Amino acid sequence: MRSLTTWVLPLLLLLLVGSLIWALSRVATNLTVPQRLDLNAPDLIADEGVLRRYDEAGVKRSQLLASRVTHVPLQDTMLYEKPVLTQTEASKPTIVVIGTRAKSIHKGSETWFYDATQLRRAPFEGNPELIINGRDIWIDGQAELAKSDQFVTADMGKNHAEAVGFIANNKLQTLELKSQVKMTYVPTPRPAAVRPAH
Repeated sequence: MRSLTTWVLPLLLLLLVGSLIWALSRVATNLTVPQRLDLNAPDLIADEGVLRRYDEAGVKRSQLLASRVTHVPLQDTMLYEKPVLTQTEASKPTIVVIGTRAKSIHKGSETWFYDATQLRRAPFEGNPELIINGRDIWIDGQAELAKSDQFVTADMGKNHAEAVGFIANNKLQTLELKSQVKMTYVPTPRPAAVRPAH
């Protein structure tokens, strides 16, 4: 009996010490490993945010004002309340987009204005201001495109159009209305032709 006790007791003690070391190791590992972040949870919230984008020469190209800005790590997403985006570029008309709420992804290169949104292109080369009212408007700052698949109205001077969907290209200075287009076009009066005297 004594030989069994002298053999089993050290083995039990060894198992007990080994289990204690393993348990302490697990606790220490759990304390040092950072907890996984929820990529959908905001990691920054700011009131009265101003975001500016500059080109390589240090010239301001765009500015976004918002009453509230929230950053979410997933896809580097920014959420805006009451956003006003102003884009400026030399030799092109200024674009101003006024929205209720917006979201930008990919470091602000694409911005989606949902809810009621107004896009205004300043007068340019003798053309009056273009005002587009709609919702779900995507702005691609690099390609200088604005587009939507929703119902929109467009007014430029006395001209008025309604359509479902549009693509506005600031590089080409074009507005493409996609479908169900209704339009009132008022031609610009031209000076009367002067007949040469005989």
